[in-house]
Amino acid sequence: MNGMKPNKLLLIVLVALILTGIAVGYFFMGARNTSNKAETTPLTAEELAYFNSDKFFNGEDMNLRNQFLSSLYDAPEKIDLLQLFYNGSGQEVYPTEAEKEAIMAQNDWKTAPDCGCDKISRADMDAVLTKYMGLTLADTDKIGLDKFTYLEKYDAYYHYHGDTNYRNQVTFSSGERKGNIIRLFYTDTFFGDGDKVLTLRENNGEYLFISNQRKADVRS
Repeated sequence: MNGMKPNKLLLIVLVALILTGIAVGYFFMGARNTSNKAETTPLTAEELAYFNSDKFFNGEDMNLRNQFLSSLYDAPEKIDLLQLFYNGSGQEVYPTEAEKEAIMAQNDWKTAPDCGCDKISRADMDAVLTKYMGLTLADTDKIGLDKFTYLEKYDAYYHYHGDTNYRNQVTFSSGERKGNIIRLFYTDTFFGDGDKVLTLRENNGEYLFISNQRKADVRS
């Protein structure tokens, strides 16, 4: 090796680098092709029963997962935050009298609305979005966020309302899996606006919400 000419040594090194690059390229192409070739299979009766039971959706108390069916979105960042947090963040947090006065002042109200007011801190919004969608408030398109009153002093969002958009029961008629992507099909009897598809991504035993779309808008 010590007696090898520099030009020849350089050529050997270049060939080795090229071959390594080709090998790595084939590896990743193979990985992508394997993912793309994943077959779409129907969920088993047991899998579908899991999503229709109280283990993931539904339940006697408010289940925040049900709220991810309260608006249409074709990507996580496009979810309607007003509809998602319409009934709060799952934490029983309410504004103090000082906060109520600040809300009235900011909205130029003479009196507060005659109904309850939820308080959702930015931290609680981030926690919900991270757990169920893998993003934070800053990552979203902030759709519907302007419908809340935001108080910078408390870094929190407030919403007066006397009604609810909470559905007590979610029932899926069928479902399918392709790799780690799960699609759940249902007729939205709560809003009464037709057939929809909820898409989840399985991630280390948990499920992230990816989209909630009209069935007619879903690409195969």
